[in-house]
Amino acid sequence: MCYQKSLNQSEDNLTRYMDKPPVESGILIPYFLNDGFTHQNVYIIPMDESAHWYPASWGLVPTYTSAEEFYSNRKYNTLNARDDKVFDSRMYSTSIREQRCLIFADGFFEPHHTGKESQPYFCYLDESDSVKDRSIFTFAGIYNRDANGKYSASLITVDANPMFEKVHNKAKRMPLVLDRKFEKDWLENGQSESIIKDIMAEGFTGKSFNAHPVLNYRLKKNWEFKDSEKVVEPVEPIDKQLSLLG
Repeated sequence: MCYQKSLNQSEDNLTRYMDKPPVESGILIPYFLNDGFTHQNVYIIPMDESAHWYPASWGLVPTYTSAEEFYSNRKYNTLNARDDKVFDSRMYSTSIREQRCLIFADGFFEPHHTGKESQPYFCYLDESDSVKDRSIFTFAGIYNRDANGKYSASLITVDANPMFEKVHNKAKRMPLVLDRKFEKDWLENGQSESIIKDIMAEGFTGKSFNAHPVLNYRLKKNWEFKDSEKVVEPVEPIDKQLSLLG
């Protein structure tokens, strides 16, 4: 699972990443931490309008209902879509075949469990200049578009690799951070089911990640730091034995 992400970037940085501008200027609201359960915007390049990037609410909304009704109902959590279930899901089966997208990020948060305790770890590309000056990457995602042209999106998750098995040691899942060589293929129209499955199986980036423990912003005493850079700064680990390889 991946329910929190970061994107503390400028519109120019997102535009340079794939030489694609925003659909209109001024749409980007950067964040240190986006909690998916608030359905704050993520920023996507969708298949149907791949010349630009767009805002999208995080959590794919079925075409039969409105975002307000779907999110308030809380019956379904559509922040993530599992690679091994997405083709058979009534919620996702059309989107994975016809409505794929790239979702911009520069980091994400995963829980690490030690006994009955858990601690979030912040994960970002090792090539970044620092934890405060991070490189952009993209998640593989899927989307819907409502009658008003508004997008909603889910990110694809896959089995964790050896590093992320250590981080997300309970569920052992990770978001599908696409290697640059697969990004255009993910957006390509007419891809067969087998090719899409191959990308999900083999498409995780070859770049290495850093991961370190951070504040649990959900604790009442830390809530004020949700919108500050403190949420990505390292803190003391609960699990003293955890050793992560970048």
